[in-house]
Amino acid sequence: MDAEYRGAVAGMADTYGKALPAVGDWVNGVTSGKAWAGYVLSAEPGRIAVECGGAWIVVPESHLARM
Repeated sequence: MDAEYRGAVAGMADTYGKALPAVGDWVNGVTSGKAWAGYVLSAEPGRIAVECGGAWIVVPESHLARM
């Protein structure tokens, strides 16, 4: 990637906020002291549904450690 592209992406993140993970992306995080990891089933502002080994959880977007 060139510097102009990186600058444009950074400017969009500042203007519009951080992008949500896409369906199927691998994510992980910690909620109420419990670590979890799995694939995104759905994503909307403020909440992410994650499939974690046969079960699913809904977590706040702020609890994502990696997207």
